[in-house]
Amino acid sequence: MATIEMEVSQFQVDETDFCDSVLSRFSNSIQEEHQHLCTVLGAMSLELKEQNLPTTPVTYFCTTCSSIDRLSSDPDSPTHIIDSLLTILSMVLPRISPVILKKKREYLSELVVRVFRSKSPPAASGLKCISHLLMIRESDNWSDVSQLYGLLLSFITDPHSKVRRQSHVCIHDTLQNFQGSSALAPASEGIINTFERYLLLAGGSNAAASERPKGAQEVLYILDALKECLPLMSMKSTTTVLKYLKTLLELHQPLVSRRIMDSLNVLCLDPTSEASPEVLLELLCSLALSVSGNERIVDDITFTTRLLDVGMRKVHSLDRKLCIVKLPAIFNALGDVLACEHEEALHAATEALKSLIHACIDLNLIKQGVNQIVTNADMETRRSRPTIIEKLCATIESLLDYRFSTVWDMSFQVISTMFNKLGENSSYLLMGTLKGLADLQKLPDEDLIYRKQLHECIGSALVAMGPEIFLSIVPLKLEVEDLSEANVWILPILKQYTVGAHLSFFRESILNMIRLMKQKSQMLYLEGRTVSSRSYDALVYSLWSLLPSFCNYPLDTAESFKDMEKALCTALREEANLCGIICSSLQILIQQNKGILEQKIDLNGSDNSISRQRAMARYTPQVAGDNLTVLKSSAREFLSVLSGKFLKSSQDGGCLQSTIHELASVADKEIVTRFFRNTMQKLLKVTQEAGNAETSRNSNTMELDNSSNGSLAVVRAQLFDLAVSLLPGLDAKEIDLLFVAIKPALRDDEGLIQKKAYKVLSIILRNCDTFLSARFEELLKLMIEVLPSCHFSAKHHRLECLYSLIVHASKCESEKRCDIISSFLTEIILALKEANKKTRNRAYDMLVQIGHACGDEEKGGKKENLHQFFNMVAAGLAGETPHMISAAVKGLARLAYEFSDLVSTTYNLLPSTFLLLKRKNREIAKANLGLLKVLVAKSQTEGLQMHLRSMVEGLLNWQDSTKNQFKAKVKLLLEMLVKKCGMDAVKAVMPEEHMKLLTNIRKIKERKERNLAANSEESRSQQSKATTSRLSRWNHTKIFSSFGAEDNEDSDAEYTDGKTLSGQQSKATLHFNSKASSSRMHKAAKSLPEDLFDQLEDEPLDLLDQHKTRSALRSTGGGHHLKRKPGLEDEAEIDSEGRLIIREGGGGGGKPRREESSSNPESEDVRSQAGSSHKSINSSMEKNRKRRKTSDSGWAYTGGEYASKKAAGDVKRKDKLEPYAYWPLDRKMMSRRPEHRAAARKGMASVVRLTKKLEGKSVSSALSSKGLRFKRVQKKSSKKKSK
Repeated sequence: MATIEMEVSQFQVDETDFCDSVLSRFSNSIQEEHQHLCTVLGAMSLELKEQNLPTTPVTYFCTTCSSIDRLSSDPDSPTHIIDSLLTILSMVLPRISPVILKKKREYLSELVVRVFRSKSPPAASGLKCISHLLMIRESDNWSDVSQLYGLLLSFITDPHSKVRRQSHVCIHDTLQNFQGSSALAPASEGIINTFERYLLLAGGSNAAASERPKGAQEVLYILDALKECLPLMSMKSTTTVLKYLKTLLELHQPLVSRRIMDSLNVLCLDPTSEASPEVLLELLCSLALSVSGNERIVDDITFTTRLLDVGMRKVHSLDRKLCIVKLPAIFNALGDVLACEHEEALHAATEALKSLIHACIDLNLIKQGVNQIVTNADMETRRSRPTIIEKLCATIESLLDYRFSTVWDMSFQVISTMFNKLGENSSYLLMGTLKGLADLQKLPDEDLIYRKQLHECIGSALVAMGPEIFLSIVPLKLEVEDLSEANVWILPILKQYTVGAHLSFFRESILNMIRLMKQKSQMLYLEGRTVSSRSYDALVYSLWSLLPSFCNYPLDTAESFKDMEKALCTALREEANLCGIICSSLQILIQQNKGILEQKIDLNGSDNSISRQRAMARYTPQVAGDNLTVLKSSAREFLSVLSGKFLKSSQDGGCLQSTIHELASVADKEIVTRFFRNTMQKLLKVTQEAGNAETSRNSNTMELDNSSNGSLAVVRAQLFDLAVSLLPGLDAKEIDLLFVAIKPALRDDEGLIQKKAYKVLSIILRNCDTFLSARFEELLKLMIEVLPSCHFSAKHHRLECLYSLIVHASKCESEKRCDIISSFLTEIILALKEANKKTRNRAYDMLVQIGHACGDEEKGGKKENLHQFFNMVAAGLAGETPHMISAAVKGLARLAYEFSDLVSTTYNLLPSTFLLLKRKNREIAKANLGLLKVLVAKSQTEGLQMHLRSMVEGLLNWQDSTKNQFKAKVKLLLEMLVKKCGMDAVKAVMPEEHMKLLTNIRKIKERKERNLAANSEESRSQQSKATTSRLSRWNHTKIFSSFGAEDNEDSDAEYTDGKTLSGQQSKATLHFNSKASSSRMHKAAKSLPEDLFDQLEDEPLDLLDQHKTRSALRSTGGGHHLKRKPGLEDEAEIDSEGRLIIREGGGGGGKPRREESSSNPESEDVRSQAGSSHKSINSSMEKNRKRRKTSDSGWAYTGGEYASKKAAGDVKRKDKLEPYAYWPLDRKMMSRRPEHRAAARKGMASVVRLTKKLEGKSVSSALSSKGLRFKRVQKKSSKKKSK
């Protein structure tokens, strides 16, 4: 071995310590062979270190080989040591350079062969050495590797599972290495020879019936090996194996069949494998014939179904013609699987059919069937046999049979896939299928539970055929006398799925239907049949509603739109309810064609459906340009009609305005300019009339009617909207004219005029960069001048104008930018406190957008600019009024929430925040607590712990009258700190006098964890992630929400010793009290419409959580739980007309309902709460206190249905539980006073003692003797008390 060491020393490539890596992997194992391995390797490493040899893989390789060579010559050498050495050799070989191994290949081969021949049983690690030596061969000469490969192949049927499995893996690796070489064919032949030998042995044995034939087990072992090796074998050998597998498959032995299917599955899934398509197809057909057998196991059916899918796709890739011949048989077999009752097999068959439809049905196959149908259309009797595609379609149509009724939803999926594949040709091949789908629509709901899936399937047929052919097969039948016989159900499907239709069909067919329906409606109205007339009017509207769908990428816009112009304009003039439909249709046409022409639409977008992509593929820039030319020629007429409609109508103004805007973008500039000048002339005239009216009103001292002035203001506002709608078609000269017109309107005393003027200016600034750049200084001056006269309703649009100016200013120099931002920043900050929701939201958005403009490097900003902007907002903390200070705090909170870089800067404001908390002002306190909440939520744990002490002390040392109003918020902040930093960290900085609060938080947290652990896995998995995402968005109303009086009481009850409401009321009742009695909460809800009830609580209602939703539904009706009376176990009575019958009497013990309800304090509470909402909460709570004082005990179940009319005691009742002893639960058991609880426990203790005395006795004896005696004792004690 010294020679080996000298020769290989120059090829050392891996200097890492091989011993350490192996020991770290196996030293902790408890398996015996791993312990032996570590012992041998440790001894080897120690010896190398003693001899001062390098601990490199080459050194370990040489030492291992010399040790194996020495021990293999000794017949008495320990087996476990040789196994360990072989393992070390197999692990070190991949670390040795191939150059070294090729030089010593003969020596290693001889060494390994000698070990395997002298050792039994063999070591699995030795097979790895053989595989590695086979892969580092110097040539592809089979004689060089045949010995080692034969040795490896001899272990393919080894009785030891570990060795056998390792041989399969090594053969797989070897065949993988042989790919593309001449050694692959003889290597594959070796596997075939072994397989044939054991097949002959198993087939020729004469074993008894109770014994397994000789060679049968070995055949199963070889089949296991084929799962690994079959895709890697040569094509000739693979074909031979497939022939043998077909013979074995005919034995119908489950163990053999499953292994065969596993091998076939691996073969078909490998895209590089090669096999004879004929033999493979024969195998698949054999499987298809057996898959429908009901006696087979579900897993086998499912696996076979999936194998048919991948197998037929493999055959199709090898030989298309051969595959399509057998497709009908495969489809029939998969249809039989679809009729079985096994869920997994159903899904597998559905996916297999859909996959084969996509992969194996091509255009040539479809054309062949269509041509055959067209050829035979004129013949009375068909002479030719059905084509393959017709057979496939017949199988698909059979999925609508009644035997598939339970799986019609899956059948509809397969049929939809076939419709999508056939496209327009489905009208020839699937006409009967469509008629069958239409017939299913007539079934009642109890027979058709998949109506939604049915409509989706019919929609796919509509997309494939187009509405013209679709309606020729399944007509609407609107001409029938009885509308119940018409196919009106098709209209919603047409509206939803029509894409890429012809406008000519709408003009010729749909508009003709509309005229007929109008005539019928008018005739019925004249006959006095008003209801029927309205039904036809509804049909007219439904038919018009199809227009936007027909305008969705139509195929003939350039040819047919001009013919529809007159009909559309007439409908706009005469029918006001159609204005929105026609306007949306025009917008769709213009926007889609402009998007194609300007390349703003992604034709292959993931959001586009197949039908939409198919229609968009026909739209080229040339087609879009031609369509826009036609729309441009019709723009004049539409602008005229829509402008007049807009000025006359107060409804649909937004839709009309948007349509005018789109038309102006494509119309001729001259036409748009003419309309604009006419509009401006009307505006000038109306403005002068308004000025004259204002002058006359001011000069006249008498009070005049202002209705005329108000109407003039509305007209002026409409003219402003109309003028700005024409903006896309205006030049710079017209825009300047519009600006001159709106400048005096910015100072107008009328709020509506101001609002429209600011809106027009914001639109101009947003869309006209040239105008903004040219008049930037003038606009800045104008915004400052008109600020004092700004109406509150116009502030939202004024903020839009300011945003455009500030964004433009962010491109200026630093000093100028700061001056401009500071000029308007105070106004933006104060807008955060506006009562109008839109104004508030826009102000918050503006702060964020300005921050992005200053800080985003992509937009030319810098981080320094962002911090500078933050400091400018923070300057508002020095304001003189609480209104300004609180607004500045809210702005800082919004910026800190949006930009994580500002969180650390916000910590510098903590001292100021705690100083502001000490000011006795509720508005400032609320804003600062919101800032702290944002800071805690957005901070990392490490940064939060640095300021934890100051935050906790600042919150808890806040001792003034306003603190009591925000106890719930303080507690919430502490809970957030506990979640972020941990209970121990908060406890370490918590003042001693506030430890009770922390204890309460800990108990609540533990209670929540216990409740969560008690929930099932299903309920935990149903908790929505949408809740987290909803809370992660900015919600200023929730962050800065004010806690009312009811929250103070709740917070006191949670962590103080204050008195609470009655303990016997449910949580839902308390919730009802707090919401019904809080007038402040109602006012907040009215002033802030976005404050839904789920935002007024600590956590929103998660509608995806079934348990929470059910509990919320159970608590409806005022917040209290409606409990069913014990005696009312029958279902509700309903008369013949469907009305609910309510019985006045009928209590459990025969008492009148009034008496029963009067004896129930809880029901009185509920009725009084529901009927006395006009009274104050103080009087209501006072009544509850009096009721609790005067009642000795609360409501209790009295067991009235067990009372006997003839004697004392309880009696058994039919269909009831047996009577039992009970004690009415006393309200005083929940009292805070010890004496009340003691009295209640005393009564309960007597019941327990009596139960022990009566244990083992019958009910009758207990009631006759002891029960009466106990009653007498009670009566005596009551008399003594009364004395």
